[in-house]
Amino acid sequence: MDGLLLERLPGLPARVRIDVGEQRALVLPTAASARRLVDLLTGVEDPPASAEVKIGNPVRLVPAEGGLLPHLTVLGNIVHGHTATQRVTRKAAEQQSVVTAADCGLDDVLDRYPYEITPGRRRLAGVARALGAHPRLIVLEDAAGLPTWGSLLRLHHKPEEPPPELSGAAVLLVTTDPARTTGFRDAQ
Repeated sequence: MDGLLLERLPGLPARVRIDVGEQRALVLPTAASARRLVDLLTGVEDPPASAEVKIGNPVRLVPAEGGLLPHLTVLGNIVHGHTATQRVTRKAAEQQSVVTAADCGLDDVLDRYPYEITPGRRRLAGVARALGAHPRLIVLEDAAGLPTWGSLLRLHHKPEEPPPELSGAAVLLVTTDPARTTGFRDAQ
């Protein structure tokens, strides 16, 4: 399984399947149920015995605020994503990170710290950091008051085609607000 398959998981549709290259959204009724699903997908919590969960590894979570380390620049955070999971030289990681940052539209803020950039840019930097691990699944947390993931990832332009930076991963947006899923297909 390269993407994600969930079957018989309480509180979700009977079967949820997301393949690599797809961007889907799951709208859950409460923040607690959204947190539980994120914990299950990232391996923090084990699924119930009756459920079936198949996830292509690795899985990367992008927290609602981006999940950046405050003491590192944007480039430093993205490099950290590349070096945390791969055995590459610092120079090679920096070169890969600059390309990833450009793909995510961040090449003009590489020398800035997370507190110096907008919330939307922090979210994109979190995605760029996650992409360094070459994940099969990226889980996006959502929060009210922040730019929507669909607007940031340009999904609303051509929902049938993923942005090039995300074409190698399945992307799942976990939210409690159906109005924040614009650009994503339902994960049913």
